Amino acid sequence: MKRVSRFFGRLRAFVVRDFQLALSYRIQFLFRTLEILFFVTTMFFISKIFTGGAVTSYTQWTNPLAAWITGLAVLNYFMTGFSSFANAIRQEQAQGTLEGVLMTPVNIPTFIVSSSAYDFAQATVYSSLYLLFGWLFFDVRFQGNFLLAFLFLIITTLVLASVGILSASFAVVFKRGDPFGILLATTSTLFSGVFFPTQLLSEHGGRILGGISRFLPPTYGLDGIRRVLIQGQGFNEVREPLFTLLLFLVVLMPFSFWVFSRAVRRAKREGSLIQY
Repeated sequence: MKRVSRFFGRLRAFVVRDFQLALSYRIQFLFRTLEILFFVTTMFFISKIFTGGAVTSYTQWTNPLAAWITGLAVLNYFMTGFSSFANAIRQEQAQGTLEGVLMTPVNIPTFIVSSSAYDFAQATVYSSLYLLFGWLFFDVRFQGNFLLAFLFLIITTLVLASVGILSASFAVVFKRGDPFGILLATTSTLFSGVFFPTQLLSEHGGRILGGISRFLPPTYGLDGIRRVLIQGQGFNEVREPLFTLLLFLVVLMPFSFWVFSRAVRRAKREGSLIQY
């Protein structure tokens, strides 16, 4: 009996310890709660695709499988753009090599691009598999100008990479992942039309939810890619989302490099590059 009581006493001590540790990271619990809310919301809007003939109401979604695998393939790139730079910084910090690398003559843009090159190469392979398996096993056919679709993918990835660089700046200064970058990534997954038409946000979520999608770069990137590959539209039809993405890029890319360079200078000044 004493052994059982001792066991549960130790079990209680570990649970209390872990609970107190979790309380010190309240924002993580908040994001986990939001993640569940986003998942339930996503399932709600997906269910609306199949009610009342909604699929036929949206040209890009007449073949939901084609729309989904396109969205998932592009989402893989989106997530790489969001996370690769911050993860590379955290890895260099953990290995104790960040200070050595940044003290070399390698300039900031070269370091940023090189540190995530493998991640993007890997993302290319995995994203291609979505399209390959859809075509090979499920007879999903794409049309339109593949180079134009690739241009959308590159510009959208660069825009999101700019956000990833801002997240990496947060990691350099504060030694932890950027919670706002994670929130933006999750929000983009929900509101950018990866799993359901963005029109459903306005129809069932009101102006607020519909307005959120219009402020997210992935919305325009994914819409442009689907217009090209699924609807077969050409350059003239997709100029609006393309120019919107270019505007995001012109603003965010220089700003992100500027912020990252200032973050590195601050960390050098404080001598905290080797801390993590």
